[in-house]
Amino acid sequence: MVREESGNTMASKAASSQSGKATKKSAVSKAAAAGSTKVRSAARDAEKVSKKKLAKLKDAAKKAATQAKERAKKDAAKAKERAKRAAAQAKERAKLDAAKARAEAKKSVKKATQRVKKEVGAVRHVASTESAKLVETAKQTTSATESAGRVPVVGAGETVAALRVRARELGITGYSRLTKAELLTRIQAK
Repeated sequence: MVREESGNTMASKAASSQSGKATKKSAVSKAAAAGSTKVRSAARDAEKVSKKKLAKLKDAAKKAATQAKERAKKDAAKAKERAKRAAAQAKERAKLDAAKARAEAKKSVKKATQRVKKEVGAVRHVASTESAKLVETAKQTTSATESAGRVPVVGAGETVAALRVRARELGITGYSRLTKAELLTRIQAK
């Protein structure tokens, strides 16, 4: 009996050891299940945190893009204003340059006019001097011929063109084909 008891004891020990093992296994599996639940929960929490961070980053990116757009608009407006000012300044410079050019042109025209007037005055002086000389020469010729007793030839000192004008005034026909000598004789004949 003792042996039986000891066999029973061993059997109960083995059974209890097996049930202890099973209990340990179920505790381990429970712990593993609890651990995996905790891991899943931690993973979900991490995912939520990363989604929140991603949303914050997206919001920050949107704000940065909006601010960049606003800055670009302001910069464009400033550049446009600068361009308008530059165009206005260029226009003013062009007006001033045109006014200077007109003033210089007026000065040049005035100087040229003065030069022409001087030249015309010099030509008039020469012409009057020459005509005075011619008149004096004609007077001398007339007085010389009168003193010599010859009759002066009318229009002898005139050009062919002047003689033709005189012939036209006198009503002579065919004067355009006549020579100077022929014109003189026809004019004297009339």
